[in-house]
Amino acid sequence: MDSKTAGDFSRVDHVILGIDDLQKGIEELERRTGVRAAFGGAHPGRGTQNALISLGEHHYLEILAPNPKEKGGERTDELRGLTALTPIGWAARANDLPSTQRLLRSHGAQTGEIRPGARNRPDGTRLAWKTLDYTSPASPLLPFFIEWDHVTAHPSATSPAGCRLTGFSLEDPNPAVLRDALRAADVGVEVREGKESRIHLSLACPQGTVDF
Repeated sequence: MDSKTAGDFSRVDHVILGIDDLQKGIEELERRTGVRAAFGGAHPGRGTQNALISLGEHHYLEILAPNPKEKGGERTDELRGLTALTPIGWAARANDLPSTQRLLRSHGAQTGEIRPGARNRPDGTRLAWKTLDYTSPASPLLPFFIEWDHVTAHPSATSPAGCRLTGFSLEDPNPAVLRDALRAADVGVEVREGKESRIHLSLACPQGTVDF
């Protein structure tokens, strides 16, 4: 993908790369980018754990893998099938989730309820946030929306730096549905027609341009 991809990805909060083993994912990312991700923490009750790097300008990248200390569920089964880092999702930044929810519903999109989330960082500090999901239209390429607690330091400011997000786009056999759903939330990422549903991202890193 051309690193000068069209589209506005300023609302992209973070991009999630899934893999079956966290340490393997950290090593693959370091080999490809030159930046070593820092362990972020575990998600209690969800069966997952993560490691992060900053992508600058309020963007970050999350490696998501099963937590061997928990059983997990459908999401962890999906992760166990990924032997290399693979884009599996992304979050769009929101400043007022109730307003985002009302906006989406006024445009005909359906959402779930606003849900709180939290995890402890290795240094003991607590990260807290709220999220909102689309329920219809249903697509793995649509983001969830995240609003960070105002006292929480954004992970882009606390994670290992060195890479920048230079391109982000979506590819889908039915791009119009995605475009309409994103437009309703004022999220302007590029959506292209393609044979498969895929997330593309480009990073500028110490090792050069890296595409996923």
